[in-house]
Amino acid sequence: MVDGLMRGVVIAGILLLAAGSAYAAPEAAGALNTDAFLAACVPDPVVTDEPGFAEGAKATPQSYCACIAGKFKEKPLSQSDVDMMTKMHKDEITDEDAASYATLEDLMATNEGIEDDCKESLGMPSADDDEEGPAADEEDIPQDE
Repeated sequence: MVDGLMRGVVIAGILLLAAGSAYAAPEAAGALNTDAFLAACVPDPVVTDEPGFAEGAKATPQSYCACIAGKFKEKPLSQSDVDMMTKMHKDEITDEDAASYATLEDLMATNEGIEDDCKESLGMPSADDDEEGPAADEEDIPQDE
């Protein structure tokens, strides 16, 4: 009886160790830490003022920012890229940051694409929806007489 009980305890311990190491593995493998990004993104007025967050909408600033953070993990972004996007949401990017971050324009373009993907997946209006149609030709504009 003791052997059966002890065997159960040992098996349970092994399972707990395996589950714990599987949980810790992404951190050890260099997974991106997006906690600070989420904390900066969710309350950012640029985010909260998005037209897709009307009352009763399924999208929220939290779901939108979580979508972006999830896509950061799918793209070839570094932790310093995520940190720079965190600074952007905090409105803390300095001229020195912009000058010293060689890939800032590429990062901003990548981020814009990620945001558009998240807006689409959450059913929010995209930036393209906000733009007016093509400019009218001068021929179409009535002339003053």
